[in-house]
Amino acid sequence: MRVLGIETSTYSGSVALVEGDIILGEILFNLGPAHSEKILPMVDWLLKEIGIKRNKIDGISVSKGPGSFTSLRVGVSTAKGLAYSIGVPLVGLSSLEVLAQNLLHSPYLICTIMDARREELYSAFFRSSDNEIIRQKDDHLTTPEDLIQNINEKTIFIGNGAVVYRESLKDSIGDLALFSTSSFDYSKASNCAKMGIERLKVDCKDEYSEFSLQYLRKADAEIYKER
Repeated sequence: MRVLGIETSTYSGSVALVEGDIILGEILFNLGPAHSEKILPMVDWLLKEIGIKRNKIDGISVSKGPGSFTSLRVGVSTAKGLAYSIGVPLVGLSSLEVLAQNLLHSPYLICTIMDARREELYSAFFRSSDNEIIRQKDDHLTTPEDLIQNINEKTIFIGNGAVVYRESLKDSIGDLALFSTSSFDYSKASNCAKMGIERLKVDCKDEYSEFSLQYLRKADAEIYKER
């Protein structure tokens, strides 16, 4: 099964094509907010270089949040448009769970954190067991202070939130705070595609009309409007 993965939960993004356990190709780009304009051209370039046409894809898997509102909307819209035009199933995945796949063999508790701004974080907890990432806590919006209260064992932090709050975490919980290498702080479309393959094996696909983004909080524009 060939699945196209699209990951745009932060200002870095990636697209990948995976067949079974093999990554046929992957492009990662860190271009800031403008990366959303590059997704479809990147997909087309990747498929052309690999030598596979769109109609030879069996499914599409995309990160649906939480993360950057604008980036997620563009990524998911692109995925929905492609899936509909090709006529293949679409799978939406938690961006925090996709990120956790970077630490598949971690012996420690995994805490994925994305900077949500306004001194808040998107976070979730996972453990690695038998080459599988097991969720320990649902995706949620929290503050650095509340997050720290949940740490009572050695925990490896991953994501752009770990970069922003690294010193704060080290000062608060000391040796319990571990950090991945910087290259692991970016979600990978190849992981998104691999997870999508597993979902599609059990026919767990999303309907285009019912597919919704997972924001966890209102957009700034909505908050300002209410005020």
